[in-house]
Amino acid sequence: MTVGELQAEVACLGFETRLNDEAIRRGFIPALNRGIAELDALSPRTARVVFYHRPPADLLPSFSPIRKSSGEIVTVSLPESARAFAARVSGTGVLVLRDGRGDTRFPFATGRRTASFCRKVEGSGTLLFVDGDAGGDCDVLSVRAFDGDAADGLYDESGYLSYRVCDERPDFFAFHPPFVEYRGAPYAGEYRTAGDALLLPAGTPAGEYTAVIRLAPATVSDADGSDAAIPLDGAVARLLPELIASYLWLDDAPDKARFYYEIYLRKYAALRATLRLFDGDRSVRGNGW
Repeated sequence: MTVGELQAEVACLGFETRLNDEAIRRGFIPALNRGIAELDALSPRTARVVFYHRPPADLLPSFSPIRKSSGEIVTVSLPESARAFAARVSGTGVLVLRDGRGDTRFPFATGRRTASFCRKVEGSGTLLFVDGDAGGDCDVLSVRAFDGDAADGLYDESGYLSYRVCDERPDFFAFHPPFVEYRGAPYAGEYRTAGDALLLPAGTPAGEYTAVIRLAPATVSDADGSDAAIPLDGAVARLLPELIASYLWLDDAPDKARFYYEIYLRKYAALRATLRLFDGDRSVRGNGW
């Protein structure tokens, strides 16, 4: 379907041979882009971004958990080459990073859970585990140190390595199921997403991973002209006439707008049900069941 064909169909819904210039001027293209954005979820454009994950070397491989009692100070010296650290604790206290910037404090009170902290290190670094206002009974479960290459990818306090999808696909919109693939299959290991970043634990096995993403809905402009194709799959684009008509006539003819919007909703529900049946059937065949 082209922009011109859509304009003609919307005009027919209003018992006209063509949309008048006022209707086009005051909002056909914005209404069309709004409709495209709404319908894009039915058949989103997707892409795959491949990256290679290399687990960073731990500069403190022999670290053993430490039990800290209230009133005690536990000190862990980081290797000279360390440019980042990741620590996991459980209990109550304060983690202090002492490096070239001075002291940076990380209070924690985890109850029966754990907390992780990760920061870049400037110059020589030392970690101190001290009492906080609520005491200082805690377990220092792990401390890891990384060199400069790994530090560049560390994400906030999580200790995960960050891979930003937008660097390769500026049209990134969201992560899309199955989100992450490894060796051609959905990845079953631990990972997180934050905005446009895929986060893998530093200890994730080395290898080639694929982020599966949904692309931002395409748009149409006045400059594209009436011959421009609507950037939606054919069956999905067939929902646009009633939807655009409901947008255009909402102010001047609300009853007509409501009538066409109800038609649109019925057609949308029917198509959505059909697409779900098709996806289910396709997945069953793919597994050979």
